[in-house]
Amino acid sequence: MKKILQITFLLVGGMSMLLMSFHYLQSNSTGILQNKAIAASFWYLLTFRLHILFGIIAILIGPFQFLKGLRTKYLILHRAFGYVYFSSVLLSGLAGLVVAQFAMGGQLTAVGFTMLSILWLYTTIKAVGAIKNGNIAKHKKWMFLSYALTFSAITQRTTLLIPLLTDVPFIPVYQASAWFPWMFNLSIAYALYQRSANVQAEV
Repeated sequence: MKKILQITFLLVGGMSMLLMSFHYLQSNSTGILQNKAIAASFWYLLTFRLHILFGIIAILIGPFQFLKGLRTKYLILHRAFGYVYFSSVLLSGLAGLVVAQFAMGGQLTAVGFTMLSILWLYTTIKAVGAIKNGNIAKHKKWMFLSYALTFSAITQRTTLLIPLLTDVPFIPVYQASAWFPWMFNLSIAYALYQRSANVQAEV
């Protein structure tokens, strides 16, 4: 029951991300795009939308990979979802590296989002490498961390509600949102993985 609630929470987060980001796939001058001169460039818009689209796919697919029933009863489906997740992270992460260089808030924001993209790609590649080597424990560990970084997109959007609902200036919060969400999510994911590993060791 607890696992189902956790998966439901992640899926609701994924659906909310889809709703919050859909306007970026429809308009060339909405949200943060309306304040960027670079947004007039076709290549930037394409890269930005690839980042958004495949990021959403990764967010929505990720929770299913943590369902034990799916892994044990439908291993082929689990692997198929895994390939889709990996491909989505690869495309969104590489696109994110490009988009990060044009982030609002200057170098502080750009470096934060660049670090996020690099760590996202790294943890996901490590997860794939671990399972190819037959190391299920390490695969689980790296997937916990990978999806924590995937889910940081939702944590970031939640953080940005602060300037939208209060009088706090937008840019300082946006700069902080390039760092805080993924660092916070990684710490939570690592703690959850450690707890899960300890429970399995006691069984």
